[in-house]
Order: sequence, then C-alpha cells, then structure tokens
Amino acid sequence: MFTETHNNANDLDAQMIIRAVQFSQNNLAPIAKELDENNRCPVELFEAMRLRGFFGIAYPIHYGGSGLKVSTAMRVISEIAKESAGLSLLLIVHWMAIDVILKHGTEMQKKKYLKPLIRGEQIAAYSISEAIAGSDAMGIKMMAENQKDHWLINGAKYFVTNGAVADLFVVTCMEKILSESLDSKANHQLFIVSKETKGLKITEHLDKMGCRSSSTTNLILENARIHQDDFINGGIKGALYGLEGGRLGMAAMGIGIAEASFEKAITHANQRKAYKKPIAALYAIQEKMANMHILLEGSKSLVEKACMKRELGEAYGIEAAVAKVAVGSAVNEICYESVQIMGGHGYLKTNPVERYSRDARLMDIGVGTSEVNKMIIGNHILKEGQRQIKNEKN
Repeated sequence: MFTETHNNANDLDAQMIIRAVQFSQNNLAPIAKELDENNRCPVELFEAMRLRGFFGIAYPIHYGGSGLKVSTAMRVISEIAKESAGLSLLLIVHWMAIDVILKHGTEMQKKKYLKPLIRGEQIAAYSISEAIAGSDAMGIKMMAENQKDHWLINGAKYFVTNGAVADLFVVTCMEKILSESLDSKANHQLFIVSKETKGLKITEHLDKMGCRSSSTTNLILENARIHQDDFINGGIKGALYGLEGGRLGMAAMGIGIAEASFEKAITHANQRKAYKKPIAALYAIQEKMANMHILLEGSKSLVEKACMKRELGEAYGIEAAVAKVAVGSAVNEICYESVQIMGGHGYLKTNPVERYSRDARLMDIGVGTSEVNKMIIGNHILKEGQRQIKNEKN
C-alpha cells in the first residue's frame, strides 16, 4: 500500500511538472518577448495558471492546495522562468505571503485568506522594502498605530512585486510605542491589507532592467484603517520567515534562467561554424561548456537540499540563503558566457540570452542582496562554531 501511495504521489508531481513545461512552451513562449518589451504582466494567463493548480502546488489539500512536494513547486518556478522570469517571480512573492499567513496567521485569517490565495482566486504581494530600508529591516519607517479596535497605518513601500495585480498585501510596519519615560520605542508588526482599503494607493509601474513581466510598483498608505482581525502576530520573525521561502524561490528561478541560457548556447555552438567546423569543436568553447555545466549541477543540488529540509519540516533558512547566493553567482556567469559564445548574435535584443542576462541580474539583489545573505550565512557558521567550542569545554 505504501509503495502504491508513494508512486501515485510521484505521478502527481510529474504531471504538475509536465503541465508547467507545456504551459511555458505553449502559452508563455509566444509572448515572452512582447512582455519584456512592454514591461507587461500577463494577467490574461492567470486563469490558465489557476486551472493548472500553479498557485497552490505545495500547500495542504484542505486549504485548496495540491499537497505536492516543495521540490515540485520549485521545478515549476524554473520551467516558467525559462520563458519569463517575471511571471515566475509573481508566484514566488505570492507564496511568500501565503507562507507567513500559514505559519503565523490566526485560524480566522487562515480560513478567510488561504483558500482564495492557494486556489489563485486572489493574488498576494509581500512588502517590506522602503526608500531607505531594503536589506536593513530595522530601517523601516512605515508606522502603525494601535487604536484598540483598529490600526492606523501611514507610510510608503517601494519595489512592491505584484503591486498592480495584487488583491491583498502582507505589509511590515513599525509600531511606535511611548514608554513611561517618553523614550520612543518600536516593534515590527505584520498586517494583511486589502487593495480596497481606503487610503491605499498604488503608484506607477516601475520600469526595471529585467524581470519586466513582473508587476512592480510602489505602495502608499495614508491613514489606512486596518481591522484588528488583519493583524498577524508574527513580528520580525514572521517578516523574516517570508524571506526564507522567497530566497528558495529565487534560487529556483535562477536555475530556470541558467538552464534556458545554457541550452541556447549549446545549440549555437553546434550550429555556428568557424574555421570550417562547428565552434563546439574548439577547446575554448568546450571548457566554457564544462564550467557552465558544473555550476548548474552544483546549484541544483543546493536547491534540492533546501527543498528537502523544508519538506521535512526542518529549519531551512540558511540552506535557502546558500542556494540563492550560489545560484546568483552561477546564473550570471552562465548568462555571461552564453552571450560570449554567441558573440554579436548574443548581444542582439532579438536573442533571448540578452533578456536572460538582464533577468539574471536580480538574483544578486532581490529578497536580500548576496552581500546580506553572506552576512547571514557567515554569522550562522560562527555561532555554530561558538556552540561547538562551549560543548567541548563542558
């Protein structure tokens, strides 16, 4: 019985990946260039994504999800990213919001929000960054004031992925508290904010370098009244937890971009001739291909390790950070070498590798820069070393 159930589960995971491949090739590939050129999010594809179950791949069945593996969800991200990194980013950020509500939300919030989000009936955004607060979450200026039956929120958020298409926003604010000594104190607080909220304003669609099929805007809240029921009791831990899933998703996105770029380079090397033979016969090209393959395979292993830890219910934040940094380095190197192999052809706007190169650049910036992630990783390693020293002394 266990073997049959296990095999059935594997079949469902395989079917989901096949759906993602077919969707990307049939629905997304024909318009990918146009989406990039026009800085446009393909809202007309949302229904097709809903029907295929893309919005709730690895989430519980009782909340409307498919209950599949985390690794399957990440593979879907990779397949979509091969044609449009921006659309894969929509899912990544959508899942970040779901992750926080699922882990830190009240039962009322879960009942109200999870099914519509996991089924794709509503789109979510996850907003931390501000004009002077990106990687530094302590620099947040958006302020929430507790007025007993509701919260009053004022401030602005920058770089809001899914901003123009979101039905709700998971927003990180600071709660200002006056102590008895009148010294100003502040705590991080999380809120679910509906797009219908009075005082909410979505600004212009930002004109980005890459991932241009992703809707990115700014968000302004002016005296926005948020009911106590939409307060998420997660604090800074909740806010950072959302980033962990985002980093894993970004790593999967980078794998997809890298694979697509690598495949184009292989095809070109076998077809392009120099000195009366394909350039694939040249040692310089073979060495580049070997290096690209090694980077890609190593990156996949790191993503798989992080997926496995999450599937087991274990802490996976460090593994996600490691995967994101490694993939960020790998995908940018692979895209660079793909353009180099194609020469002038790779430098043209008509060639997808030019777009891949721009999309890949976000890997070292979004959901925590590589520098910040390295600080997180390094700090973790040193603290683990300190614990080991203490244990040996005891």
